[in-house]
Amino acid sequence: MQIFVDINAPENGNGSQEFPFKRIQQAADIARPGDYVQVMPGEYHEEVHPQYSGTNDKPIIYASARQNRAIITGADRVTGWQHISGTVWQLKLPNTDFGNYNPYNILVDQTFNHAGEIFLNNKAMYEVDQLAKVEKPVENELSRDRKATLYTWYTEQLPAENATVIYANFQDKNPNNEQVELTFRETCFYPEKEEINHLILSGFTMTKAACRWASPKYNKGIIGTNRGQGWKIAKCDISHAKCSGISLGRNIVPTIDDNKVYPHRIKNNTIHDCGQTGIIGVEGNPSPVIEHNSIYNINVRQNFVSDDVSAINLSPAIGAKIVRNCIHDCTRGIWLGGDVENTQISRNVFYNNSLPESFEVTTENRDDLVAALGEDITIKDSTGVTLIDNNFLLSDCALKLATKGVLLVHNLINGSVEWLSNTNVLDNDPYYHRLYQQKTTESDSYDSSCFYNNVFIRKTLRGEMQKLIVFAQEQADEQPVNNHVSDGNAVYVGQTSGQRNYIPANKAGNVFMNDQTEDVTVKIDSNEDGVFIDSNICDYLDEDTSRVVAVGTSAETALDFDTDFLGNHREGISVTAGPFDTKEEYSQRLFRLLF
Repeated sequence: MQIFVDINAPENGNGSQEFPFKRIQQAADIARPGDYVQVMPGEYHEEVHPQYSGTNDKPIIYASARQNRAIITGADRVTGWQHISGTVWQLKLPNTDFGNYNPYNILVDQTFNHAGEIFLNNKAMYEVDQLAKVEKPVENELSRDRKATLYTWYTEQLPAENATVIYANFQDKNPNNEQVELTFRETCFYPEKEEINHLILSGFTMTKAACRWASPKYNKGIIGTNRGQGWKIAKCDISHAKCSGISLGRNIVPTIDDNKVYPHRIKNNTIHDCGQTGIIGVEGNPSPVIEHNSIYNINVRQNFVSDDVSAINLSPAIGAKIVRNCIHDCTRGIWLGGDVENTQISRNVFYNNSLPESFEVTTENRDDLVAALGEDITIKDSTGVTLIDNNFLLSDCALKLATKGVLLVHNLINGSVEWLSNTNVLDNDPYYHRLYQQKTTESDSYDSSCFYNNVFIRKTLRGEMQKLIVFAQEQADEQPVNNHVSDGNAVYVGQTSGQRNYIPANKAGNVFMNDQTEDVTVKIDSNEDGVFIDSNICDYLDEDTSRVVAVGTSAETALDFDTDFLGNHREGISVTAGPFDTKEEYSQRLFRLLF
């Protein structure tokens, strides 16, 4: 059955095309397996709580009739601001206006940050912890947009009046003449019932939810699955969550009918301007497929500080596939921990996931800076092989492998690398920093993770970034790290047709370049046609100097890694290091922009 929704319809619709429902929730109250909910363009100021599951062969589909034109928002416009003095204004709201959820009386974490947010012309303002910082705001040097940090706000409760008061500095703007919104609702799309399965969300814009810090005890985001499974979220624009854009929910249980667990698929979305994460799975769906999403501007305001703030955060990550995404301008790209097993990070593009261009390391702020220092990829607690292949890792800090059991194959890495090893760091090694770890047994074949057929380019970093990384590495050396439990796989290279030889070392086929001794440059060009790499790497890279790599329990059953970044087959046994098999491919588009 088709169910129609149109915000411009009268209240008494029945969901037909002639008399559509006015609210999406009306459709969600009745949609059953195989139903198609078509939502017309407009702004829907509501939380949607689906009531029924679809099935694997008959999912319930919620779709925007026009791409990204059906907007579900957790914010409402507010007026009635009273001028206090200078550029400071005040708004007082009775607590009854918030119903059962007042995000300006709920902290998101252990800091002063509340779940609520204030938006000035679709841009989030900066919450501060005292009224004096509204009256005299100071720029935050860790924000990518330092001028915007002068737009501050502060809130407190008035128990005697049962009211919430908000003070805000709008600089030279009159808030009653601008688009000023407050977030009132906790989520945009979230089933209050657990285990609502097999839903499809397509083409929506979902924005501005007052969700809290995602954790094992709290699993809401702009979109949350609440222990559901088998969801597909596609072609959506998801933005401006106080914390997380998509939450994959809590521990799930196999369905009663077939005793299977169905993974979520998150594909072709744009996810941006969220505070904690773009996609998070804390004790969530164990094997999601996260494919071809554009994720950017995650925690760029630096209002949250944690080592797991990232574009994608999965804990655990068992059988997850993170493929063909473009992740940039975030505090951190991918964070995986708490049991990482048989997970693949493949054919992604990472760049500019770092601190802003201008900052200064001091004794007073260096601990905070280290906490805000992120990498393209961080892996902890890998208990089975974690594969990182055919990626472009171009941020200042490219990799932090605080675990063993990682297989790094055919990547281009233009940033610092930290990895767990039982070999101390060498002062003259420009490519790696080793996190020292003793061997667990004398028979260990490898002293750490395995690196094959990668291109490592040493990047000349900013002076302050170099200082900070050195300090961060000193701290990392003092931290205990879990040992990897081997799963019995071995690594082989092709020698002749049909023959593979075991590799008795954990590094082979890599190419090393140094921009201090070679005039090698790597830049990203992003325009309306997509994301491209602008580099002269081809001047220094020789083709077919490495061997195709295979992994398995025996030479006969090992699987070849013989597909490159563009999906092209690597012919023969001689291959080119890095993500491309031929140098001419470096002129190809890396990522097609979604919208």
